[in-house]
This record gives sequence, C-alpha cells and structure tokens, in this order.
Amino acid sequence: MILVDFPSIVKKYAPYFEHCFSPEGFEHFKKAVSGFIVSDNKTLEGINRMFVESPRNQASFNKFFNCQNFNLEQVNQARLDMLHSIPGTCFKEKGVLGVDNCLLKHYGRHFDNIYYHFDYVHKCYRWAHDLVTLHYSDDLTDYPVLYRMWDPPNWDAVADYLRKKGLVINEEHWNNRHDQPQKWRNYIRARYKKGRKKYPDVIEIYKTKNLIALDLIREFCSMYPQCNFPVALDTGFTSAELCETLTGELGLDYVGTLREDQYVIDRDNNKEVLLKELVRKLREGASAQYNVQKTVFTYRGEKQVRYAYFANHRVRSFNKKQRLVISFLREDLSDQPKFTVTNRLDWRPSGILRIRRHRWPVETYHQEGKAEGLEEYQVRNEKAIQTYIAFVVVAYSMLKSTVHDPDLLSGIQQRLQTETNTTLPFLRRLMKAEGLIQLFEYIFVKMQKGESMEKIFQGLAPNIAYV
Repeated sequence: MILVDFPSIVKKYAPYFEHCFSPEGFEHFKKAVSGFIVSDNKTLEGINRMFVESPRNQASFNKFFNCQNFNLEQVNQARLDMLHSIPGTCFKEKGVLGVDNCLLKHYGRHFDNIYYHFDYVHKCYRWAHDLVTLHYSDDLTDYPVLYRMWDPPNWDAVADYLRKKGLVINEEHWNNRHDQPQKWRNYIRARYKKGRKKYPDVIEIYKTKNLIALDLIREFCSMYPQCNFPVALDTGFTSAELCETLTGELGLDYVGTLREDQYVIDRDNNKEVLLKELVRKLREGASAQYNVQKTVFTYRGEKQVRYAYFANHRVRSFNKKQRLVISFLREDLSDQPKFTVTNRLDWRPSGILRIRRHRWPVETYHQEGKAEGLEEYQVRNEKAIQTYIAFVVVAYSMLKSTVHDPDLLSGIQQRLQTETNTTLPFLRRLMKAEGLIQLFEYIFVKMQKGESMEKIFQGLAPNIAYV
C-alpha cells in the first residue's frame, strides 16, 4: 500500500494533536498514525516509504521516535479530549473501567526492558513486554484511557534495599542467585511481598502489575474526579490489597473475578471451603442454602441470560464480606462457572454481571490493537517503544471516533460510493480503498500533464517494491 495523501480519518482528527508537536513533528505524527491504520508493513521504514508525494528523510523519522521531543502525557490527553468531543465516545453514567495486561511478544531479547514471560495462552515462555491498560467501556463504545509498560524487577536491588532496612535475606539464596536464578526469584519475590508491608518505599525500586494498575486508577481519579465508575477486574488483578485500596482510598466500587481454588466460608457449616466445592453443592442441589436463579441483564442492547447463585460470603484474605456470584451459561449448570465478587453487598446479580461483562472489551482491544501494530515494533529504544505504542493507541482511538461520527462516515461513503459498516477492520479497508482512489487520481493528473506511464511507475516502483 502506498499513499499520496493522509487518510480522511487522520485529516479529520489530527488537528486535536497539532499543539503537541512542532510543525515538522506534526507531519511525522500524521504519517505514523496513517501507517498504523492502513499499512501492512508497520516498521518505521515501511511507514516512511509508504508516502510518495512527501517522502521524509528516514533518519529524521527515526529521530522523531527515538528522541521523543514532545510530551506523551499531553498526546494522551489530546486523544481523550478528541474522544470526549463526540457524544458516542464521551464518558457516560453507566461506564465501567476495566484493567488488564497484555504481552507484546518479540523474537529476540535485544529490546529495552524486555523480559522472559510465561504466556498463559500458548503455555510457554517467550520474550515480551507487558502492557498494563486501564480501559473504559459503556454500551456504545470502549477504548484505553491510560496505559503503562511493566518494568522488569531488579531483584538484587530489592534485596539490597530490604537488607539495609533490616529484613533478613538468606545468605545461601543470595550467594547462589546466579547459579539458581529461578529459586532465587521465587525466594526474593516472597521476601519482597513481606517487606513491602513494612517498608512500602521498596515499590520505588520495583512495582508489580497490580501496583501499576492502582497507579493508573489513581491517575484517572485525579484527572476525572467527577467520574465514579466501578472497576472490573480479572483473576490476575483481584487481590485483597488492590480491592481494599479502591474502596478505602479512592471510594470506588469493584467487580472482581476469583479462581475455583479460592477459599470462602461455607454458609452450611461456617467452615472454609473451596469455590469448586460450592459448585458441587449447586449442581447436586444438596443444600437449601445454595439456590440458583435465572438472571437477565442487558449488554450493548442485547439480552444476556445467566443462571446464578448469589450471597454474601467471607472470602479468604479479604477483610470484609463480599457479594459472591457464581454464574453459569447453561440452565443445567454443566458448563464452567464464573466466580465474581464485589464490595457492594446490596447489588443484584444482574447489575454485577453487567459490570463484569464490560471487562471483556479490553481483551478485544488488545486483539484489534495488534492489528494496528501494537506488538509489531522493531524499535529497541525505550522512548521509541513508548512513542510507537502511544501512536498505535491514537490510531485505534481515531477509528473508534469515526464509528460515532456520522458526518465523516457519510463523506467517506459518498467518496467511495459504497455502504459502510462500523467495524474497525472494515474502516481500515475503507482507508486502503480511499488511498487506492487517490493513487489513481495522482497517476491520472500526472498523465494529463504529459508524463508517460513508464516514467510515473519508475517513480512509484521503489515504494511499491518495499511496502
């Protein structure tokens, strides 16, 4: 794909970001975002070569990413202002915040802050960056609000800090840390967890993904104090510490997810049992205490039906009682249940399950964001990686804005003489079609001025061959 002009989506929304850049930087920005929307080759060189009429020096384009002579927080705020200028994408009363992380996988380890993560989807270890995202969702739209890369731990620095504070670090583990790295990591991770309660400043050396998520939520509350959205959490982020900070410090409600091996207090005998044991009781109908009811809620205009048990329970590690919902898709309870908890003991299961359902769009965003190039970067400098991800998020948000912009959609439809739908993949294909029409017009104008087809294609061939 080659372009002779910026896509209409970029031309419509780029002015929101103009104040963030110098004039030359603004041209680089528009080129980058255009590339993330329409280019199949999302490397910096591939994007730079995509433009025929306004080619820029490759070194200048690379420098724009690597030196980052602009403020990414300002760029993100401009992105949010853009989204809030459109009724369909602004915050709404029944909005939900979701938290999730995503592995941005790479081959090779020669990237700043890359780490050898376990991939729970493919059940293997691989080199990747870990991106933590705070995502907004309502019945009309969803998009990332804030995001941050997880920094790999420096366990030696953590050990030194804790030892200076007086926490005992086993000398044998310390001396064998290079020969037995996995054993050392398991040990120091446990010491870090214990030491952080007594010496909270250790988080300045290393922050877990849960602490990064908490920082993002705090930042959101500071930016939008009038918004009191509930926070939907998956199993990886449903910790007592995070949940209790949300309610105690920030005054936010949460809907979290538990695993089946979590312990709760059995209402029959007041003893701790595993959640999977409660599921057995539900399926057998062995106790009058555990009744399942049909529960209906609406998600994005569609009726959703679940079969749910709900009651208030004590949950291990949580200081206060939780509203527990065990939900099934099938009436005979034969499918895998979902275990949901919230601090709101008075909420009905329909409302709880609706909020929980709004956590899923962050998963969809990670899939669609990767189609825009979220994990395709080949830049290795930390600043360049941050810039790359920020501009991918901008491209994604521009597409989300277009979905709710009838004037822009109508203009695209009239120009291309085609019906439009509002899925992001279709919008990307429309921008490619628009680019193709512009290329035809460009060739036609050149020929009208007397240039031969052979000469025109000699100028285009290097770009076509590369991209």
